Formats: sequence, C-alpha cells, structure tokens
Amino acid sequence: MRAHLAVVTWNRLALTRICLESLLARTPPGYTLTIVDNGSEDGTRDYLQSLAAAQPHIRLKLLSRNMGLCVASNLAWDDAADADCCVKLDNDIEILDPCWLERFTSLLEDHPQVGMASYRFCDWHEPSHQPLALRDGGAAELTTVCSGGCVCVSRAARERLGFWNEGYGRYGHEDQDYSWRAGKAGYALASLSPDGVARHLGYVEGMVDADIERSKKVSNQARLSGETAYHLHVLLFDEGLLPLRMIRKYLPVEKNGRFSFMLNPAYRPVQKLLTRLAQTVTVDASGRLSRLDLSAWRHGDNHESES
Repeated sequence: MRAHLAVVTWNRLALTRICLESLLARTPPGYTLTIVDNGSEDGTRDYLQSLAAAQPHIRLKLLSRNMGLCVASNLAWDDAADADCCVKLDNDIEILDPCWLERFTSLLEDHPQVGMASYRFCDWHEPSHQPLALRDGGAAELTTVCSGGCVCVSRAARERLGFWNEGYGRYGHEDQDYSWRAGKAGYALASLSPDGVARHLGYVEGMVDADIERSKKVSNQARLSGETAYHLHVLLFDEGLLPLRMIRKYLPVEKNGRFSFMLNPAYRPVQKLLTRLAQTVTVDASGRLSRLDLSAWRHGDNHESES
C-alpha cells in the first residue's frame, strides 16, 4: 500500500528537526512526503530547503504567510493522487518505531471498513473496547474520533469526504469534523496506542510554543472557528444541508515556487450562510447549540453551496 505523508510547519525549528529527522531515519522507503511551511521566520525555511535538496522524495511548498493547518494540509495532499492512503503528521511528533507506518497500512488492508485511523495522543478518542487485530500481534480499537496529530485516511475515504474543512480558521476542530463526516459516510474509525511507537512532544514541559497556543486559543474562541462552529457544521452535515464532501475555502496560486491563496468562489455562499446562521446561534454552558434558525437554508440558499 502506497502512503503519502504530509507535514505542516510553522516555526518550532527544534521540534521540526526532531520530527523530520526521526521520520526519515525510522520510516522504510516506499512513501512520498510533502512538507508545507506556513511562513516560518525562525530559520525553519532554510532548514527545510536544505533537507529537501538532499532528499529527492521530499516535495517542499513554501507559503507566503500562515494560512493555518487545514489549508496547508490540503495543499500537501494535492501530491497524493497515486497514494492508497494519506497520513497527516504534526511537526511536534517524534517517530520511535520503524513499524509506525506499516501499522497504519496493514490496518487499512486487513480491515477495509476502516477509513480513518490515528495514534491516541489525547483522551477524547472514546475507545469502544472493540479490538481490531494488527499483524504485529497488537490491536487497534474502534473509536468515534481520530485526533489529527498522526492520522491516516484511506484513499476511498478521502475521495468520498474531500478536503479538511478550512472553515475553522488557522486551528480548529478539523480532526473532529473529518472524523464525524467519516462516520456519517459509513466508515469505521480506529485508534492505536502510541506507546513505544511515536511521541507527542508539543505539550512536553519546555517545548510548548506560546505563539501556537495563542493562535489556537483565538481560533477556539471565535464563533466561526471554535466549538460552536463545530456543532454548527455537524448539524448542517447531519441535516444534509452541507455535503459531506468538503470543498476548499481557499484556492492555491503558485508563482515562482511560492504559494498564495484566493477565496474559492464556490465557497462564498457557504461562508455567507455560515456567517448568517452563526448570528442566530445560542449555546449552552458546554458550548453546544441550544437554538439555531435554519430558515436561511430552508428557503433554498443551501443549493448554492453545492454548485
């Protein structure tokens, strides 16, 4: 099974070095890798250019500014046309075991109902205690949510579900969103233990990046990118008012090896209606929707979003 790997960077040079050097040292040949840099200013870009020059299987894409995780991840996935699965790997993950990728690919081969799988780096995976046997004698577990730190999506699921949802801003609920759409489309989701396989360094004391945490906080508090936005999207997906197959919000424009972006005209009606609906939302103490006026969609505006 051919795998395409995507790594997005924004500063954090020390963590990026650990991530990429462990990845290159501990991943057997046969994969392709795209690295997208979100306008780093700490020496990361120079490091990546040197690395890509020495590694012919790496494709490097440089953005003029930070477009956020989803936009950059989608750009990396553009190189995955021939891949049987796509892996999104955050640049604060250290690879420990050379079998890390084979565990993903063999899981998808042996359990074709699984469309999405990830290593458990957080406590909201909601394991079902329904094991899926792995070839190495271990087991994955069925789950309802896959976190995006190290996540693998099958080709069939990617073709069915499209892109990561760019509507959440720089940092949002894109992993929960993709997980929900995968489940709604009928795919099983699986989680694997990272013990001895991979390590999440981004929250280790002394390695937390204040700029990224600040950006996450801003995104999570915004009405159109935070918890409220996630529940709003879920409702619209569930009602069939937004298609499960997401389109891009921003279209890439390449010039002289650098990328910039323009708003996708096909997304404008979606953005307009989400903005309108967000103004009608009230939420309870947990951030869940308690009231929403769907009349804008019921009167036919929703059809614009699928054109």
